[in-house]
Amino acid sequence: MRLLAAVVAVLVVASCGGASPLRTPVPVNDLVLPTTVPNGKVEVVVKSTYTVGDTIRATVRLIPATGSLRGPVDPYIQASGFHGTATVRHLAVDPITVSAAGETVVLWDMRDDGGKIVGSDDYSLVFNVIDNSGRTTTVGATLQVR
Repeated sequence: MRLLAAVVAVLVVASCGGASPLRTPVPVNDLVLPTTVPNGKVEVVVKSTYTVGDTIRATVRLIPATGSLRGPVDPYIQASGFHGTATVRHLAVDPITVSAAGETVVLWDMRDDGGKIVGSDDYSLVFNVIDNSGRTTTVGATLQVR
């Protein structure tokens, strides 16, 4: 009887040991991409990756240490490839002016200026930020579309 119990116990332990542990998917977190400007900083908040066909949403945070900041000014989407960089889409965004931290959202429907849906690639959101002294800083953030 003891021998039978021992054999059953060994078989139970052996059958449990070979299974791989369950893995939970890693959550998609937001990336905060900071850029220093002469009188403060700008943060662009994006996702680590986007799915083809989804609307891209990027949050632009203007954080002046002194004076004010205006942006995003003249935002556009750019693609890079073997033949160099090319502007894919000019975005219509109303810039904000802040003397304390403020944020606005930039949306891109993954279409080019001609209305055609773009494919999987790495793109850049590019825009200018202007401080109250008239200094312009170009800010960029990579958008991975898969």
